[in-house]
Amino acid sequence: MTRQITIRYTSFRGCPNCEGRGDDGSSWRPFECRRCRGRGKLVTSVEVEDSVEGVLPRSRFDFTALGEVYLLDFDEEVEVVRPKDPWG
Repeated sequence: MTRQITIRYTSFRGCPNCEGRGDDGSSWRPFECRRCRGRGKLVTSVEVEDSVEGVLPRSRFDFTALGEVYLLDFDEEVEVVRPKDPWG
């Protein structure tokens, strides 16, 4: 059986660059915000649960404001389960 990692995004904040709009604010050429990539929100807290060890302490993973999660000190293959749309 493959080890399974479940990622839950537990806290967000509005993007300070676009003020939560998701774009650059220009009506004549609306480009998506470079910081939040058009989502309007940034991730501030993540919970990672391992099927073997349970909820991992914060020292076992790192994450970015865009929701990318990096597992630290994992040498085996794992299956990652994410929510379909964490920004809901």
